[in-house]
Amino acid sequence: MVTMSTHPEQWTRWVEKACTALDLDPADIDIDLVHELSKNVSHEVTRPLAPVSSYLLGIAVGRRLERGEPVDAAAQREIADRVPLTD
Repeated sequence: MVTMSTHPEQWTRWVEKACTALDLDPADIDIDLVHELSKNVSHEVTRPLAPVSSYLLGIAVGRRLERGEPVDAAAQREIADRVPLTD
């Protein structure tokens, strides 16, 4: 299993590459937050919904941006914390 502590450079390079392809700023991506959210959903709800939770987080952040609301680290954490961990 690849973890942040064993391969942080590999993860960072991939995120930077993906952000370039999607015209995003890599500084806006909190790998730890997304990883934590997907891990929690995987363990507490069901594994197949882990990537869906990450997608939902992205949509919620995008909607906040559209409304001109803050999407700093605290706002992203607040959004992630609202994702239900029960089915």
